[in-house]
Amino acid sequence: MDEEDELPRLPNRTFLTKFLFRIFLIAQLLSLLTGSIHAQPVTTNSVSKLGDELSRHFSKLFADATKWNDIIRVYEKVADPEVFNPRKDLQTLTRQIEKYLSDRAKMAWDAKVSLESKDLGNFSSLELNDPQSKYFVRYINAKTGHDGTFLYTDGHFGTTTFVNETRILNLQPNVNFYRIPTSSDASAVHIPTPVYNRNAALLQRIQWSDIDQLYRRNREKIKDLSFQKFCSDAGFMRYFPAAPWIYDNAQTQLDMFDCRNTEWFIDAATMSKNVVIMLDMSGSMLGQRFEIAKQAIEAILETLSDNDFFNIMPFSRTAQMLDNCSEEGLLQATMRNKKLLRAKLSNITSEGKADYERALAEAFTTLLNLPDPVIWRTKEEHAKQLELGNDDQDLKYIILEDHVLVMTNRHDKAIKNGNRQTKTQMGCNDVIMLITDGAPGFFKDIFEVYNPNKRVRFFSFLIGEEAIDFDEVKWMACTNRGYMVHVSSMADVQEKIQHYVKVMSRPISRQSHSIHRENAVWGSVSKERMSNQYVISVGYPVILEEQFMGVSAVSVPMIELMQIVHPSMIGPKSYFYMLDNNGYAMFHPQLRQIDEITKETKPTYNNMDFIHVEVQRPLSELKNLVNINCDKHDKTKMNVLYSVNKMRRVYLQTNSYIAECIEGTHFTVGAAINEGEDVRLKQKGQIDYSRVEQSWFQDNNWRIHPEWRYCLLNDSDTSLSAEAAISTYASQMRASGKLPQLCLPRKILVDRLLLDIQATTSFAALWDQEWQNNKKNGVHLAFFATPSGLIRYFNETLEEAFYDESEQTSGNYTDRSYKHYVLELNRRSVDDEYFKRAVRMKDKIVFDVNFQTNLWQLGDTKTAYGKYENLSMLAVGYKALYHDKALIGVVGMEFLYDKIPEWLKKHGCNPQNDQTRCFLLDEHGYIFYSSQKDISYDSTLKDYEYSEINPRHVRKAVIGKFFGHLNRIAEWTMEMLVKKGFYKQVIFVDNQAMCDSEQPIIAAASTISLPFKHLQKLLWLMIQRIFWIIQQYAFFLIGSFASTKIPSTTAYTTTFKVPTGGRLPCQKESNYYIADTDHSKMVSTSLLEGDSAERPCKQNAAQCAIRVYASWVEKTNLLLIVISQNNESSCYDETNCPLSNPPILPFSFVKTGTIQNPSETNTHPEMVSANADRVCQSPLPTRRKNVLQCFKEEYVQFSIPLLLYSLKAFR
Repeated sequence: MDEEDELPRLPNRTFLTKFLFRIFLIAQLLSLLTGSIHAQPVTTNSVSKLGDELSRHFSKLFADATKWNDIIRVYEKVADPEVFNPRKDLQTLTRQIEKYLSDRAKMAWDAKVSLESKDLGNFSSLELNDPQSKYFVRYINAKTGHDGTFLYTDGHFGTTTFVNETRILNLQPNVNFYRIPTSSDASAVHIPTPVYNRNAALLQRIQWSDIDQLYRRNREKIKDLSFQKFCSDAGFMRYFPAAPWIYDNAQTQLDMFDCRNTEWFIDAATMSKNVVIMLDMSGSMLGQRFEIAKQAIEAILETLSDNDFFNIMPFSRTAQMLDNCSEEGLLQATMRNKKLLRAKLSNITSEGKADYERALAEAFTTLLNLPDPVIWRTKEEHAKQLELGNDDQDLKYIILEDHVLVMTNRHDKAIKNGNRQTKTQMGCNDVIMLITDGAPGFFKDIFEVYNPNKRVRFFSFLIGEEAIDFDEVKWMACTNRGYMVHVSSMADVQEKIQHYVKVMSRPISRQSHSIHRENAVWGSVSKERMSNQYVISVGYPVILEEQFMGVSAVSVPMIELMQIVHPSMIGPKSYFYMLDNNGYAMFHPQLRQIDEITKETKPTYNNMDFIHVEVQRPLSELKNLVNINCDKHDKTKMNVLYSVNKMRRVYLQTNSYIAECIEGTHFTVGAAINEGEDVRLKQKGQIDYSRVEQSWFQDNNWRIHPEWRYCLLNDSDTSLSAEAAISTYASQMRASGKLPQLCLPRKILVDRLLLDIQATTSFAALWDQEWQNNKKNGVHLAFFATPSGLIRYFNETLEEAFYDESEQTSGNYTDRSYKHYVLELNRRSVDDEYFKRAVRMKDKIVFDVNFQTNLWQLGDTKTAYGKYENLSMLAVGYKALYHDKALIGVVGMEFLYDKIPEWLKKHGCNPQNDQTRCFLLDEHGYIFYSSQKDISYDSTLKDYEYSEINPRHVRKAVIGKFFGHLNRIAEWTMEMLVKKGFYKQVIFVDNQAMCDSEQPIIAAASTISLPFKHLQKLLWLMIQRIFWIIQQYAFFLIGSFASTKIPSTTAYTTTFKVPTGGRLPCQKESNYYIADTDHSKMVSTSLLEGDSAERPCKQNAAQCAIRVYASWVEKTNLLLIVISQNNESSCYDETNCPLSNPPILPFSFVKTGTIQNPSETNTHPEMVSANADRVCQSPLPTRRKNVLQCFKEEYVQFSIPLLLYSLKAFR
């Protein structure tokens, strides 16, 4: 071929070359757009590079949106880091608490003095109940809110007449009572349901107890004074200011409250007690009488507090204590121990005739903790021993009516010594209570031997309407400084048991001159009926002419004490706590009083030992358990697990513990100081209040903690927000040049707030600088929270999103409108979960998904996962900022979650490519991002919302799920991450857990009878419930129901009944996996040696081969995971590659003992398995302070008047 022939072909070749080049470019472009990495296989270097690029992207996004570097520079100009002495500061705060509590005690003392200066009226029932009489008694009924009342003719059995009200409470929300409705017009009076409210003696006491004028003056002196109250021995409680009564059950208006069963009343009325309850289990005590006896025991136990000690001794032919754990013979009367012994009552049976001599001797021996057991002989055996000359001179022989009692000289000497033989001080008074239907004799010899000085009080409760043997049990009680009552029916129980409380109050009544203001009686934490708040109460017994009338008291909300020891005063991971005399946590950041399932208060809310609250890990892992002792100033260090976000996350931290005694109380306040946290922020120079600018408070882009008191207010300032209030006080500061009087109690907090509000004034302008660019990145909110409770925020709406519910929405959401991250979801700064996480991930940006809300789109929009949805999820990022080592605050942003998969899609993580899957895991192994193609924002949010409504629900959505339980590939990967040191495995022990009661499963031959059995069970429960209501409240129906045969039941009073939800306290544990970035930094990105492949599927290993890579996203809390499978693999087919069963990586709460501790196999003797024998788990607390004061009186011999033998005196 010649040249001319070839020339025309050149253009065709050029065209072909250009065409092929364009195809190549298009292919490369498509590859870039789709994120396909087939052309570029996943390698160690590519994953590390992607992690670095992601770190730079997140860091720039966060810096542009939050301006965190500029915020630090602003604070460097106005504040300096200050090294402080935690011990010295704690001592200063302790003095403040002492003054605060002393002021409240004085209010209770003043009320006591006022009541004791009044005369008790003496009017007839007719005068007190005749509306035309000038002595007619009206009072504001706490349950009705007015002074109208029903009058009865012929006692409680005649016709009723309603007397119209003359006063109706005008209830208004009160800022000083945390906005619950109150009225200072009058005090309100609560009367227990079983108590007849028009009884003459009761009405006279109600009239006498009216000291509303004093109550008002007290509240004028102390603006934030809580409820002032008086509990009468007659059963009523007067409280001021008046507030609506909170029922046990609002729907049925069930009211089981009786102030005489509260700890603050019991301790002030009777001091602490050592009690042995003798229960006659002879044959005649079975059936109905046994049920009455069990209810009587429950009523007695309800009058015992944690400062009392007790045991129960059923006896017939033999006598044995229900509990044999304590070396002292008695258990502390904690709620757990009372329930434990009450449950054991259901398992005891009769053994025939009751041997009173043996039983009484055993009761005295246990109560007095006498040394050496006694020996019992029959008279025949004793005579034979004497004949043989075998009598021992070192033993003492006492001839009784039925037996011969043989005791050692040491035993005898201990009796004559008259003091309880114990190393630990227990109760002030010793008491024996006998529950019987009649005793066969007086047993004078036993009492003469064991109670010659009548130091032990003896009470008799004669059970049953047909009981007639009064003389014997009456003699036992009356000659031993006790009391005897006849409990004829179950309706009698509650009121008859109260008689012993009146007798036990006699030493206090007779020594009223010894009671001074410094003898205040402090109760432990309780949940107050009027406010539903956790409070302590300080009280004094009120004595009128040597007669105990009741207890005058004042409530102290725990939230007020928590604000005195404010978190802004110490490091961000450090915290304060407070303990009572039993070592129980009164407040502590890890104390969880509410059951997340039922939303009810846990029965253990006020009796959790400090160690069990603080140490939420196996005690076997700790070399030294901390011993909190406010009398010693030794520091003790301990590694603990700190949980946040409803125990979804835990963090390891090392604390040093210090404590101080609160003078005038038996309380202890302490601090857990995190390692290295002795630096805080302090304003440069002295604060000049005259230079406080009103402009700092003008913008509406700030909020302060809604539950903290910065300055006190008037009750009427209901409409004044916290922000408006502090702005008003700021004007006063500028005008006067000093801190207003009502701000002085919170000076430290107010000063820090002024520093923060001044420093953050310019932040809105700072955030606005690059806001348009931020909006392009999906950022619509920036915020900054400080330890003073201040939050500044700046937000702009995104044009492509709707913030209210879209008309085209689908799905069932509780609240479809957008919830502002600051204004609605996180108003409490340091108390919010994001703040706690940020300070525990120092120097890192913490990323998380905001599952609590979303933004709407106009119509269906294609997400980065390729799905069409009309909503978008939101993500947040936040970081703790420091000036040197002093915390400034936490800065954060909220942005569109879709921007994350969108960016990663462009960098090799394509949801459509199943050969390569990318994940971002947070510091606890939860999935923050996944490149799986089946991700739906709508389904994810619905799954989260359902789990919030149903806490037992196990979340199924990928985002937010624990990575190790996603599928078999993720499980193997997580296992490797733990082995390689990316995550550390720990065991978290929840000592405050609640468990569902386990119902026994009974196999049946036929299931056709099941519906009938269920119906039978339902009817039986209804019958029991109806009878329970009758016996609790229809006390006037004794004649109708006293002889009715009563079916046996597990418990009668609310305290001892299994809760409606069937939830009981227990101990649980779970594995957690905590990021260890420092340990894993030197580990290779590939989790396999030599970048080899692994076949993790156990069922069909040949069908799956993977390579796995991991790289920390520097400066964040995220770990990048890339899993690559070859084209022939089907690793995500769960039929061929299922999860392990049981899971290799356990990650859920189970009862203690189920999980094997990876580092320790031994268990600590204090921590007993929840499903093991718990008989001797906790007879005494870890540490206990002695009670402050005991009132005792010497026995004076006297003859018993014949009047005391009158049956009417005891019925």
